[in-house]
Amino acid sequence: MHPLNRSEGHSARLQVVTTVLAARRYFLDGASKSEIAQELGISRFRVARLLDAALRDGIVRIEIGAPPEIDVDLSSALAARYSLRNTLVVRLIDGPDEFKREQLGRTCAELLTETLEAHDVLGISWGRTLHSMVGHLSRLPGCTVVQLVGSVPTLELDVNSMELVRRVAECAGGAVYALPVPMLVDSPEMAAALRRDPHVRKTIDMFDRLTKAVVGIGAWTASGSTVRASLPQELAADLDSAGAVADVCSTVLDANGRELGAEGLPSRFIAISPEQLRAVPDVVAIAGGAAKAPAILAALRSGLIHRLITDEEAARLLLAA
Repeated sequence: MHPLNRSEGHSARLQVVTTVLAARRYFLDGASKSEIAQELGISRFRVARLLDAALRDGIVRIEIGAPPEIDVDLSSALAARYSLRNTLVVRLIDGPDEFKREQLGRTCAELLTETLEAHDVLGISWGRTLHSMVGHLSRLPGCTVVQLVGSVPTLELDVNSMELVRRVAECAGGAVYALPVPMLVDSPEMAAALRRDPHVRKTIDMFDRLTKAVVGIGAWTASGSTVRASLPQELAADLDSAGAVADVCSTVLDANGRELGAEGLPSRFIAISPEQLRAVPDVVAIAGGAAKAPAILAALRSGLIHRLITDEEAARLLLAA
């Protein structure tokens, strides 16, 4: 071999070794570029070029390991499509509806556990999937927990908005603000009187201090919406005719995400208002299934939510909408 060729080969091997050493120190040991430059006797700018080359030439291969139950591609596509802060699309194991809700609830519990901080004021609405979430909560930071809607009538005694807030507050160990009143009352005057109660007023005043909220999405059907089920039949029919498809924290929405009301209905609810919910910096909605896709779409169009936890079935329908 010609001496010049031997020299070039030696130089190339030396550069590979230097690249490997720089890459190990940077990616594995967490050393800074300045530290590596000093150790190897080269400039910081050359270290940067070596690290770029390590990635380009496959000396360093980066793999992002996502949990197998989360469809990362669908999650990213859905978040981009609806300008959401982020989306988690859960690959559900097939089974009864209750089992599917448990899987969505577990994902929501993990998200709360990872993102909540002690200074947060967390609002909790209502929904069967949110109740499924509670069973998967571990110890939370000592944040404040606020009930966002009054008591919702249900045949399941352990599935109600006050019980949900109580159980979340137990996990957090911080202050709790409950709404010991019905979600819907007979007249705006009765609702106004209840709002003046000192205990109720104290909770309502917290709505403007929320930093995070977790809400369910009701599908506007006889079995899919506790709000609709609690209304007089003629009032529910009026909202049906007006195009209602969803409800979020008692706010009724049409397919375009516009708020609907009838016969003074909004003023009869004791719950966070849509204006107050929009002012919350971080609102997570949780809902899944093909039957709920139109309701989820309405909620996305309303501008009320920033994050969504859903399943593949609903996600594909939302992307095709």
